Amino acid sequence: MKLINLYKKFYIPHGLRTNYKKVDDYLIRGPHPGISDLIELKNAGVNQIYDFRHVGVRGFKFVEKYFCKELGINYIRYPYSYLEGKYPTLDDFSTVAQNVRKNGEMGGKTLFHCNSGSHRTAHMAAFYDLTGGESLDKVYSQTDPVSYAEKVQQVLKKHFYTQKYFNRKIKNENTLNPIAKLKNSFNNRVVKATELAHSSFVAIITRYKNW
Repeated sequence: MKLINLYKKFYIPHGLRTNYKKVDDYLIRGPHPGISDLIELKNAGVNQIYDFRHVGVRGFKFVEKYFCKELGINYIRYPYSYLEGKYPTLDDFSTVAQNVRKNGEMGGKTLFHCNSGSHRTAHMAAFYDLTGGESLDKVYSQTDPVSYAEKVQQVLKKHFYTQKYFNRKIKNENTLNPIAKLKNSFNNRVVKATELAHSSFVAIITRYKNW
C-alpha cells in the first residue's frame, strides 16, 4: 500500500490554508507544503510544484518529492540562495513563467514555494503576474510606457509591499550576549541579502530606459 493512501485513512480534509494565495487561474503561491497541504493542493487542481528553496536538506525536501510522486504531482527543484548572492536571471524568470502558462493552458495549476513563501516565491510570482508567461520584451512592446510602469507598481505592491517580504528589520549586533549576537548577525545578513535580491529583480523588470 502506498504511504499516501495510509495517510489518507486518518486525514481529515480541511481545504487550503489561507497562506496559500491564488495569483490567477494557473498559479498559487505559498510556503513549503506538508503532506496534508499536498493533498489539498492536489484537490485544488495543482499538478505541478516549483520548490525554490536552496540546495541544502533543511526542510526535508525529499519528503515533499516523495509524496508529490505518490500524488501524481510534478515536483520541480529550482534552488537558489540570496545569502550566497545567487539570483535568478531574466532567462530563469522567463523559463519558469512560460512553463506555468503552458501547464495552465493544458488544464493544470502550479504552486510556487520556498520556505516561508515570502521572498524567493515573491519574485517568481511577481514576474509571472507581470508577464503572464509572455516574454518581457513582448509585454513591454504591447504596452505604452506609462501603463507598463503602472503595472509594475501594481505587481510590486501586490507581491512585496502588502506581503511579508520586508518583515525583517536590522538588529543591533553590539551586544555582550554571544547567542543574541549570532542571531542578530544572521538576521542582518538576511535583511541585506533580500534587499539586494529585490533590487536585482526591480532592475530586471524596469530595464527599459524610455519610460
